[in-house]
Amino acid sequence: MRQYHSIWVVRVILLITAAVLFISGCGVYFSGTDSAPSLDTWDKCLGGTSWEDPRSIQTTTDGGYIVAGGASSNDGDVTDNHGNTDYWVVKLDNAGIIEWQKCLGGTSIDIATSVQQTADGGYIVAGISYSTDGDVTGNHGDFDYWVVKLDDDGNIEWQKCLGGTGDDRAYSIQQTADGGYVVVGEVFSNDGDVTGNHGERDYWVVKLDDEGTIEWQKCYGGSAYDSPNSIQQTADGGYIVAGQTQSNDDDVTGNHGANDYWVVKVDDEGNIEWQKCYGGSGLDYARSVQQTADGGYIVAGGTYSNDDDVSGNHGANDYWVVKVDDDGNIEWQKCLGGTSNDYAWSIQQTADGGYIATGESSSNDDDVTGNHGSNDCWVVKIDDEGNIEWQKSLGGSESDRGRSIRQSIDGGYIVVSETESNDGDVSGNHGNTDYWVVKLDSNGGL
Repeated sequence: MRQYHSIWVVRVILLITAAVLFISGCGVYFSGTDSAPSLDTWDKCLGGTSWEDPRSIQTTTDGGYIVAGGASSNDGDVTDNHGNTDYWVVKLDNAGIIEWQKCLGGTSIDIATSVQQTADGGYIVAGISYSTDGDVTGNHGDFDYWVVKLDDDGNIEWQKCLGGTGDDRAYSIQQTADGGYVVVGEVFSNDGDVTGNHGERDYWVVKLDDEGTIEWQKCYGGSAYDSPNSIQQTADGGYIVAGQTQSNDDDVTGNHGANDYWVVKVDDEGNIEWQKCYGGSGLDYARSVQQTADGGYIVAGGTYSNDDDVSGNHGANDYWVVKVDDDGNIEWQKCLGGTSNDYAWSIQQTADGGYIATGESSSNDDDVTGNHGSNDCWVVKIDDEGNIEWQKSLGGSESDRGRSIRQSIDGGYIVVSETESNDGDVSGNHGNTDYWVVKLDSNGGL
């Protein structure tokens, strides 16, 4: 009886921890407080005269934002670039003013793909590194996962290269309930830190302790190409991972043809509990996954299919949003877009139980209105059954690609986009491509 009681205590703790992480990650605002933050809107171009590509944005506990990606500039807003492309991490206040910025890396290619504030007020950043100098030590050869822990001022506390002699790339990282970290990406290696590769590229999940030491690692996949984009710890202490697969053997079953969404649920030691392929006979690739308040999952990405699991495609590629239950069974699915190409990069459940998604769209028909030309950053708010409540095309006459979106503490939304534009909604571009950070109100207004 004592052991049974202990197990339930642990479960309750994990559920409470997950709820806290969900609320802080979503930036949920509860309207019963005395002083509601104002729904300010603004936008900022961040960068220099060369190339900047943002990948991840998160709200911070002080009401500001942290954004990370890659920078090849060494002017404008960008200082101390180590050469080629660096991780570029920028801390903004709640009005979008830069508080600090850091270039992290060496003389080769380093690009951050994921950032999160940690429980101590610092930040964890993951991405890819080809460097063997500067801030980077321990590269195993070719590209490695590069995980960097920063303090609250952006100074490096520790860094770790993870991988083998092949091409290994991290795409998503999260702090876990025990104070450590979980990181996922794709690996071509089967040596160094990597064991168990099934052939070609695999999902590679690595559990780290609070100092970046590997606790366990697992390769998931089949004999063909398998590439994940998103990971999250679940309320039971395990993990949910989403990406795409071309395999239909080994760990992968049920592939519909070509490329499918591949969603894998693992326990707290990385053992597969279930896996599901979602898609049709065309190309389907998942970019973002999150556990929902009901214990299920929301997955978003893109689809060229219009058969099997996929219905309602508007033509070419659509945003494809799939809601599944806690066992991975589809509850509903929606294709969102127009007759041109529309790709979702990021989705999050919102405080009202619906969802907010962003990506890029070159359509200007069907679900999409207001396109400024070329690709726009397309933001879509849907209800809890996937019906569109509102949508916004944001950008200018050049290419604008939404990369990451979160609900802000005032109930609005913060989105980061890559932009080549300097007209339409966009002003202040420093040249080439910039980070474009946009603060929207709760109805998508800018």
